[in-house]
Amino acid sequence: MSDNGASSIPPQTFVECGICKGNANISWFCKNCPTSLCDACARTHRTTKQYKSHTIVERTYTVLRLFGPAKIAEQCEFHPEKDISSYCNECDAPCCISCLVQNHQRHEMSTIEDKYLDAERRLNVYYKQLDTDVRPTLEEMEDQAREDVKEDNFMVEKVINNINKFRKDFIQNFNRSCDDLITEVNQISKKTTEAFGGIEKSKKMIDSLKKEIEEKIERGKLDIIKYQPPKLESLIPTIKRRKKVDISFEPSMKILEVMKESVGKFKFKEFEREVMQRSQILRSVHVQKLHSFDSEIEVTSMTTAGNNMAWVMDYSSPTMYLYNDEGKVVRSVTVGGGEGTIDMAITQSREMIVTCKDKKVRRVSVNGEVSSMIETAPFGCYGVCVTNKQEIVVCMSSQDDKNHVAVYSSDGRSKVREIRGRDGQGEHLITHPDRVVQNGQDLCVVNRYRNVVCVDERDNVRWVYDGKQAKLEGPLYLLGICVDKYNNLLVTDFNNHCIHYIDREGGLIQVILTQEQTGLLGHLGICVDNVTGHVWIGNPLKKVVIAKYLK
Repeated sequence: MSDNGASSIPPQTFVECGICKGNANISWFCKNCPTSLCDACARTHRTTKQYKSHTIVERTYTVLRLFGPAKIAEQCEFHPEKDISSYCNECDAPCCISCLVQNHQRHEMSTIEDKYLDAERRLNVYYKQLDTDVRPTLEEMEDQAREDVKEDNFMVEKVINNINKFRKDFIQNFNRSCDDLITEVNQISKKTTEAFGGIEKSKKMIDSLKKEIEEKIERGKLDIIKYQPPKLESLIPTIKRRKKVDISFEPSMKILEVMKESVGKFKFKEFEREVMQRSQILRSVHVQKLHSFDSEIEVTSMTTAGNNMAWVMDYSSPTMYLYNDEGKVVRSVTVGGGEGTIDMAITQSREMIVTCKDKKVRRVSVNGEVSSMIETAPFGCYGVCVTNKQEIVVCMSSQDDKNHVAVYSSDGRSKVREIRGRDGQGEHLITHPDRVVQNGQDLCVVNRYRNVVCVDERDNVRWVYDGKQAKLEGPLYLLGICVDKYNNLLVTDFNNHCIHYIDREGGLIQVILTQEQTGLLGHLGICVDNVTGHVWIGNPLKKVVIAKYLK
């Protein structure tokens, strides 16, 4: 076969048949498909009913140029009137006869047909390489992708199942917890109702008892318990054991003689004087409630002003009130800078030194003028007293272990010394100073709630009172402190509703001014008028009691 007399192309073994994909005797070309055909497929193509109308010709360059899938340019790019006839291998460009003469002389040239067929051959090689190398890899990747998708679907399904299971368990546990909580609330509600019923019943009983006691007091049928001091006879057995002498109670001088031998002649007079004075005080202790009234503020601290009057302070109120013994307000002064007042001392010139909640010590003149005196920050300032030398003593306390009692000059401009209460082992016993008073040349400091520490001028501890001698049921809650004319101390016990009456050596004289004797709960503030011998006691319930404690 021929097409317009064009020369045929010899069969190329490297060209694939478009139908069987073989590469043997590829000599034919179907113009309609268009595709190259081997001899066998060409015969089949002609005889198949579907393709009988197709035109099958010999595979030539002209045919491929006109009908093949790869279109070959006919005109030169630079000389459109000329056909492409050659291909320059050095320039890698098609060219016409004019290009050959002008630009490609002595270059290695090929015919355009050979160049096309060579390109087709190389393309077939690439196709085969794709089939042998790339296709298996792609198929393997596709299979792996399918496996991954399958595995992912399995994991997603597993996660969904776990979520559904968790949701189901959570709802069950939540419902169970709600049921348990409702049951517990119902039980608590029932117990609370029963408890409130018991409380109401107890309140009624207490009110009934209080009413009965008040009625008996009014009728004079309830006597105040009087303290009976121990008799001197009780000392005789002890003395007999120590000194094997026949002692009778007749002349008490024999007892004193034995004591004289026990303590030594040098100290006997001082000892005898103290024994006599202590015995006299014990015999003279007699509590009598004189008067009570309600104050304007909670009473956390008190200071006597003389003339049957006392100042009342509240930790949460900046105003101090001066009351007379009839419970009437004589004067009020606002000191605390918007915050509460804690404690107060009066100087010889009748000026008031007040410690305030805002960590400042203020001076109040006789005319009522208030001025800032000492800044104690970072320490809070609590109890205050004025010594015989007119030095100002302030309890300094904070959250660390550097708490101490500071002694300032009379004008407050310089700190004279610090007091921490050093015992025989060098330990500091003043750890939480709250109130302070001077007793003779000593300072007595109330360690908040715990004990009373007495130190001398050299900061040495003379004694510590811890309340064990009182043998009270509740724990100590010591706070307020004052000194009477016998240099004995009166210390309030908030928790046990009483006063610890302590001598100058730290020994307990007696527990006095109890709740039964005064009708007062929660003793906090205290002061004593050493002219009248009256003691003032206040509590946080805004109650003040005035009483006598000595005959």
